[in-house]
Amino acid sequence: MVQRSSDYIIRAPGRRLLLSAAVTVMCTALSLSSSAQDSFTGDTLNIPAITVTARAADRLTPFTVVKIDQELLAHYSDGDLATMLQLSGNLYVRRNGNSGLASVSIRGLSGSHTLVTWNGLPLNTPGNGYSDFTIIPLMAASSVRITSGGSDLDDVTGYIGGKVELATDPEFDSGSEASLSLGAGSYGEYNSSLSAVYGGSKFYGSLDAWGEKGLNDFRFVNSDAPGGPARERRTNASFHSAGVKGDMAWRNRQSQVSAHLWFSDSDRQLPGPVTTVQQDFGERQTDRSFRGVVKYSGESARFSAGAIAGGSRDLNRYYHMISSNNGDNSSSTVMMKIRLGYRLTEKTGLVFNAGDVLERAAALSYNGDGQRNIFSVSLAAKSNPVPRLNLLLQARQMAVTGLKVSPELTAGASWLLTRSGEHLLKFSLSRNTKLPCLNDLYWIPGGNQDLLPEKSAGGEVSWSFSGTAAPGVRNTVDLSLHASRVDDLIQWIPGQTGIWHAVNLRSVSVSGLDARAGRKQYLGEWKLYGWLSYALSRSVVAGSDIPNDRSVGSQLIYAPLHHANLNLMAYRGWFRAGLSAAWESRRYTTSDNSEWLPPDFMTAASAGAVIPAGSFTLKTELKVNNITGTPVESVRNYPMPLRTFNIKITLTWSDKTEENEQNP
Repeated sequence: MVQRSSDYIIRAPGRRLLLSAAVTVMCTALSLSSSAQDSFTGDTLNIPAITVTARAADRLTPFTVVKIDQELLAHYSDGDLATMLQLSGNLYVRRNGNSGLASVSIRGLSGSHTLVTWNGLPLNTPGNGYSDFTIIPLMAASSVRITSGGSDLDDVTGYIGGKVELATDPEFDSGSEASLSLGAGSYGEYNSSLSAVYGGSKFYGSLDAWGEKGLNDFRFVNSDAPGGPARERRTNASFHSAGVKGDMAWRNRQSQVSAHLWFSDSDRQLPGPVTTVQQDFGERQTDRSFRGVVKYSGESARFSAGAIAGGSRDLNRYYHMISSNNGDNSSSTVMMKIRLGYRLTEKTGLVFNAGDVLERAAALSYNGDGQRNIFSVSLAAKSNPVPRLNLLLQARQMAVTGLKVSPELTAGASWLLTRSGEHLLKFSLSRNTKLPCLNDLYWIPGGNQDLLPEKSAGGEVSWSFSGTAAPGVRNTVDLSLHASRVDDLIQWIPGQTGIWHAVNLRSVSVSGLDARAGRKQYLGEWKLYGWLSYALSRSVVAGSDIPNDRSVGSQLIYAPLHHANLNLMAYRGWFRAGLSAAWESRRYTTSDNSEWLPPDFMTAASAGAVIPAGSFTLKTELKVNNITGTPVESVRNYPMPLRTFNIKITLTWSDKTEENEQNP
């Protein structure tokens, strides 16, 4: 069965009075609590308290966590999130062409196994479980974190592949700044953005607006063209999008409140697959999204607390040359979550999480609305029994409408091998759950309300190093080995009548290696940055209920065994330049691995100037994507552009005090 990206939508949910009351009581109590500030520091336990999105330090997190460097975020600030992740992270971006659905896969699993959040709010579509990165601009977030491995149990909904966290963190005491950007690129692409920020001692506010459009009629190589490979132009591929985002935050000595709003609107044509000829069905899709989040955090002598309340509503319209396929869809998610921390002793603490998510979907292929409620509670015990050793034990139980879910467990340890903290060893074991999406349950025909949740059990061990090798030089190294098994994997298969249906069929064995090395260095008047990462992800079908299943022992489709990327950036005075490259091994397109796409090699380069003039700064930048003009296909028969160019000019006014440069 082929599912369109427009086939999953949801309606506004009802209230959650009990949890709302709990949040209110908790916030009131903390706002009146003692002003004493007492938290674990140094080699002792850190219970997060400053913001809800903050959690125990990454060294206590039992999974591999990578926070994208701010320099890299600034480098890709005018681009899309998918491209930045593909060129910088240990993950795979699967694109249905340049304007179609783009999803992120971590450690060889599918995009539906990756949880995507914005300020704590899940962005995965309840219908198909994916998050479309094509319509998520980088301006939507000021920080990006990637967690590889099983669920950390802090989220209400589970995941088993990994998580991408997008956040807009307030920057207090940062002064005022405003900027205007204008850009143009190949194939009729134009983009613009406007940003304004104010950061005072107690109040922070920001406003961002952006828009872009393009004909997107790029050249590509049709390998299946009659008479041999031929260069052609893509048809039915234009797009335009716009969005606005606002953030506000208030703080005092012991608490902080923030509010975040995000509206986006996109209209894009969906080009069909390319075989011997381009297949054009006149497909087009509009997406309109409303998202809002309110967060609270506070702390006292022994207590820390946080709360999040938020929701999203997505409106989707799909057009096809066959009018019977046209349809309006809608989706919505409402989430509430609280977090309470209590320090039992100087070296031991507890963290309690409780949350509720209501999902609803209305689609043409549903018999009425698909909906469910997810309630989750978790308890974590964290201890620092001896200097430089941290232990974590966490358990979670979900209650889901119509499903029986087993408890989830995580046990982990981190050990600082040296007092300086340069060497860190981590170990973890976990058991996690991935719920069926609403399409799996309610799609007609083929949905199966008797499906079991997907279950994962595994562990990983990692070593990391961060230290100053010499004056002006800082090196980082991260190495992780992981192994897990996923049971009751949900798949859609054709039945005897030819109708596709969802079943729990296969088990998958996942194992591999994640490696990342970085260096920041001053070399004379040059400031140099470099990152190199590599991922080995072996995701193999280990068992199947299908008789004589030829997929057993084979790599999952569209899961490259190898992925590597390199990022280099250089700065000197007004000049700056960057180079990025990503390589992916072959990706199999059939479950028995009899057919595949050849390895991909993607490159991008940029050069620009930053010219200060009093309170103003003029920045110009030229970017070249796919420098070599190599044909690229992420999904069979959906080509990506060959070489493209983009130029951007940004004018910025700022009253920020220029800080002295420090060694990396």
